[in-house]
Amino acid sequence: MKHGPWRRPRSLREVTESSRTYADFGYHLKDLLHVCAELRGRGESLAPLFAEPPPRLAGCFAEGEVCDAFAAGLADFLSRANGLATPSWALAADRVLERPWFSEEFRQVRLRLLRDTPSAFKDKNIFVFESALQVA
Repeated sequence: MKHGPWRRPRSLREVTESSRTYADFGYHLKDLLHVCAELRGRGESLAPLFAEPPPRLAGCFAEGEVCDAFAAGLADFLSRANGLATPSWALAADRVLERPWFSEEFRQVRLRLLRDTPSAFKDKNIFVFESALQVA
């Protein structure tokens, strides 16, 4: 995203280009989910949101690899949910975490995450509730 007047990111590429920290990534990702909701509300395709591979965040900050895997999982999840072909970059083996990452640390919650995480994220070794991917 270019600097200037604030606007929501229009793609996963813009999300990662604008993310200097893990917190930035989370904020920009939530904004992108709002864009998704707006596009769906207008009957427009979501494919342009994740057509281009986003730049890697691994090495930019401690949680960069998690963000890379999450971006791939989101592109896959949104593609499946909207009847689109998943972009090849989102299926790349190097976007899968070696060790599982859980959005919650509590053991009982982790058990629910193992059961309830959408497969597009499980495939990336990311465990998150689908409700985290929705906007109000």
